[in-house]
Amino acid sequence: MLICIDNIGLTMSNFFKAKDAMVSIQKSTYQNLDVELLLKPLGGFKKYIRKDEQVLLKTNLLTATVPEKTVVTNPAIIGAVAKAVLKVGGTPFIGDSPSGQFTKRRLTRVYSKAGLIDLSKELGIELNYDINYKKVTIPNGKKLEKALICSFVLNADKVIALPKIKTHSLMMMTLATKIMYGAVPGLTKVRYHSKFIRRKAFADMLLDILSVTTPDLVIMDGVVGMQGNGPVSGTPVKLGVVLSSDNSVALDIAVCKMLNIEPMGIPTLKQAKLRNLWPDEIKYPLLSPEDVKYKGFILPSTAGYPLTGEKKPKRSPVIKDKCTACKQCVEICPEKAIKIIDDRAQIDYSKCIKCYCCHEICTFDAIGLEEILT
Repeated sequence: MLICIDNIGLTMSNFFKAKDAMVSIQKSTYQNLDVELLLKPLGGFKKYIRKDEQVLLKTNLLTATVPEKTVVTNPAIIGAVAKAVLKVGGTPFIGDSPSGQFTKRRLTRVYSKAGLIDLSKELGIELNYDINYKKVTIPNGKKLEKALICSFVLNADKVIALPKIKTHSLMMMTLATKIMYGAVPGLTKVRYHSKFIRRKAFADMLLDILSVTTPDLVIMDGVVGMQGNGPVSGTPVKLGVVLSSDNSVALDIAVCKMLNIEPMGIPTLKQAKLRNLWPDEIKYPLLSPEDVKYKGFILPSTAGYPLTGEKKPKRSPVIKDKCTACKQCVEICPEKAIKIIDDRAQIDYSKCIKCYCCHEICTFDAIGLEEILT
């Protein structure tokens, strides 16, 4: 993966528009994964990984939850990819920057809940505990001229991103064009939520980050995804697929076609289109999105007109009786609009910017999104 650090200008990898792109799709369960067969039409793992290269398996570890809740990438996917990398002589390691404070203690808790400590021991591979970061220059960035990027991403020879098909209350879907937001350290993400309130601006910021952290390969966990009010409070949905591409935009377009979602209704894809990042043609060497079409996928309640055809009032976060006063929402809120009063979170709506960070982080499903007068 090629990057730009400080004033050292290097050519970015495959972020810029490709004339043609290829997305490999196969039906699968977690028990019969065959990622080598999935990668064969793309040239196989040997095309992307050389012997002795340090290969980051950039997984989705939003917060400390078990895989069954479908918040994090399933360890079966991570393990299958790790074994394939080892087979071609690479040295895989697992990493992400979860929400909240970026500390070794928090990483240990997240890894443990996600089943990755056991996986790392089983395969003899490392988990990242490097919490350092560097300032990276973003050439031609729309919203960011520079950004803080985690060292474990910058130090990798290659990056394989392992996103999960999930909904997202702000970005509608969190797929391959959003997975590298985890390259931004901890609470810096909160600052960006506060600075880029509108979906368009936030999507452009995500694409700026992606432009300097472009993964060499993306393998997406779509065996069991998340629908509804993700990325934490949604419900599992069996989709039965894994997908792969070296083009993040093409991969997300394929997912939209599979789920019967209008791609232009996904903010990152809309802004990617405006930035001329869509490929002219997407080829499907195994299965097409139509072959694995899923009907009835449930979008977030925040989905707007481009996706639903219906104009709705903007929803606000509302604290439910399930609140345990765990303070996750207090920590994540970019505007400090939430306080714990009488053992319950309370929201100051005069400060709330409706970024939905609190809803996204709540592991107790204690923050709903409702139409209220504020």
